[in-house]
Amino acid sequence: MNDHSRWRLELAHDINARLLHFAGIRAVVVGGSVARGFSDALSDLEILLFWDDAPRADVRREIATELRAKFRYPEADPGYESAFLIRGVPVDIWHLTVAGEEAAMAVVLREHSIDLDASNVLDTVRAGIPLRGHDLVRGWKDRVRAYPDELAICFLQAYLPHFHLRQLNLAARRDNPTAYYHTLSDIQCSLFLILLAMNRSYFPTYKWMYQTLDRLPVGPPQLVPRLRQMFHEPPPQAAAQLRDVLAETLEIAEARFPDLDPKHAVWARYGLEQVARVYEAAMRDVT
Repeated sequence: MNDHSRWRLELAHDINARLLHFAGIRAVVVGGSVARGFSDALSDLEILLFWDDAPRADVRREIATELRAKFRYPEADPGYESAFLIRGVPVDIWHLTVAGEEAAMAVVLREHSIDLDASNVLDTVRAGIPLRGHDLVRGWKDRVRAYPDELAICFLQAYLPHFHLRQLNLAARRDNPTAYYHTLSDIQCSLFLILLAMNRSYFPTYKWMYQTLDRLPVGPPQLVPRLRQMFHEPPPQAAAQLRDVLAETLEIAEARFPDLDPKHAVWARYGLEQVARVYEAAMRDVT
C-alpha cells in the first residue's frame, strides 16, 4: 500500500469510529483505489456502508452531519448524495444493502453474467478492506475467490469477436484520428476484459486498467508499455503492434481454455487479418 492509500485508510478508520452508534450497519468496507493500493494525489476515499435495510433519507443526512461532511457537488449532479468533503478530503459514502450485494454476487457466480457493473461489485468485495463486519465480509471474500471457469468462457465468447482490425486499419489509412483512437481504445478495453477472464479476475473499471494489467500473471510480455506506446506511434505501426498483442493473447486463450468453442477463436483470427484494401488500382487492371 502506498502513502496516498495509507493516510486515506487512516481517515476511513476515523470515519468508521464516528458511525458506531448508528444501528443497522452490518459492515463498513473501504473500496476504490485505497483498497487496491492505487491511490494518487487526485484520489478520493470510497467507503461502503452495508445495511440490512436501506437507510431513510433523514438517517443519511444525520450521518453526513455527524461526519461534518460538506457536499462536493450541486444537487443537480447525480453524485450529490454520495460525494462529500470531510476534513478537506473527497470522500464517497455509499449506502448499500447486504441483500443487494449478495444478489449481485449470485448473478455473476451462479448465472455467469458478464455485466460489468455486477463484476465490479465482486472486484470490490475481493479488494475491499473491512473496518466492521469482518465475518460477513470474510464470507463474501471466500465466495468470490472461486472464479467459475464458465464465467471466463462467457467473457471470452463475448469479447474475442472484438479482435477485429478492419475499421482500425481503415481509420489509420484515412487519417481520421478521432475514429482511429476511438477504435483503438475500444479494442484495448476488450483485450483488458479478455485478460481479466483469463486470469480469473473481476472488473475493476477501466480507470485502473494499466495498474491491473501489471499485476496479472497471464498475458503477453511487456503488455502495458506496448499498449501505451500505441498512442504515440504512427497509426499504421500501432495497428500492427496491436495485431501482435491480440494474436499472442488469442494463442494463450486457446491453450488455457480448451473448452472454448473453436468458432470464437476462428472468428477472432479472421478479424486479425482484416486489412485496409485499396481497390482503385485493382480496378484499373480489369480490362
